[in-house]
Amino acid sequence: MPSYDQVPGKLNLSFRAGDYVSTEIDFNPISLTGSTMSATISSLVGGGSVAAITTTLTNAAAGKVNISLTALQTLSLPRGTYRWDLTGLQAGNARQSYLTGFVEVIS
Repeated sequence: MPSYDQVPGKLNLSFRAGDYVSTEIDFNPISLTGSTMSATISSLVGGGSVAAITTTLTNAAAGKVNISLTALQTLSLPRGTYRWDLTGLQAGNARQSYLTGFVEVIS
């Protein structure tokens, strides 16, 4: 019997506080055309957002999005473990969760 899975993928991130972080994520063959992407880092304790990750669609038709944090943003994060999510809004405000995982900030 065929199955359908819409559970977000898992991607853990790790970086040193004060470093610039940037990586391109490739969802090909999924087209992200018409999507508005957003990503946040949240506290594991209270669940509140602690940083917004910049998302840039580098090639929406080919499913490519870049996520980045400035050196100032990573420097402002205390050493520890957080959670992050990458979501997209499609036409009609339909929300789609693409990735989730842990963020490890080391000093």
